[in-house]
Amino acid sequence: MLLLIDANNLLARSFYGRQPFYDTKGKSIHAVSGLLNWVLNFNHAHKPQKIIACWDSNDPTFRHQLYPDYKATRKQTPTELSDQVPRAKKALEILRVEQVEVRGYEADDIIGTLAARSNDYVRIVSGDKDMFQLINRNVMVNYLRARRAPLQLTLFNHEEAYGIDPGQWVDYKALVGDPSDNIPGVPRIGEKTVWPLLKQGLTLKDLLACPDILPAKAAQRLTEFKDQALLSYKLAKIDCNVTVDMPLGSTIDVQSQLSRKTLRALGLNNKIA
Repeated sequence: MLLLIDANNLLARSFYGRQPFYDTKGKSIHAVSGLLNWVLNFNHAHKPQKIIACWDSNDPTFRHQLYPDYKATRKQTPTELSDQVPRAKKALEILRVEQVEVRGYEADDIIGTLAARSNDYVRIVSGDKDMFQLINRNVMVNYLRARRAPLQLTLFNHEEAYGIDPGQWVDYKALVGDPSDNIPGVPRIGEKTVWPLLKQGLTLKDLLACPDILPAKAAQRLTEFKDQALLSYKLAKIDCNVTVDMPLGSTIDVQSQLSRKTLRALGLNNKIA
């Protein structure tokens, strides 16, 4: 099995979801500790042949080239969080966890590409619903949720949980938009209008071909904002063709002296073998 970690997402979830604590120099480390805790827990539970942590590029992505306002409404990352990224990468390196970052791409695209290329069963760990579109017979998602156990989604229980095909999340965002990523969608077309149609198996392509399926005003808006809907589709769609090599992978090291020292410093004594 290949275990793919959405590193930025888990780091941010740990930063906002855990009680802050600091190292001997007064530097915040709770996000790093939380990320490693997730990685080690999933490694222990599922014993993958490969584990790879995937990171967002700091550079503008191809989505910014398509739409300069992509993610423009997000607040600036707190310094206390951004300062923990290099430390997180170093800690993962010490534990011999493979890491991948590709200039101009988000972790989602790297995860999608590695999942598509894998000959093994793939488990993705993330708190981002964008990953749902990658679910297929060979790919499942452990969706992390606040104060609840992770939701394990496969091709066989995803439709039961949400009523749509995994790939239709892209159609949903193309129509409704996504404020968190500043994906515009179609103005004044909302979930109540779109969701029943998606549950019938319809896609953006179907609705563009036959807009009269929608209520009259929604059909008019879709026709008027067709180009914006198609742009939103491109922004929401994960690119599974990133130029990146599949790392060889290795067993996580929690036994070396440096690994033990790192885990102790992060308050993870219980993870030491």
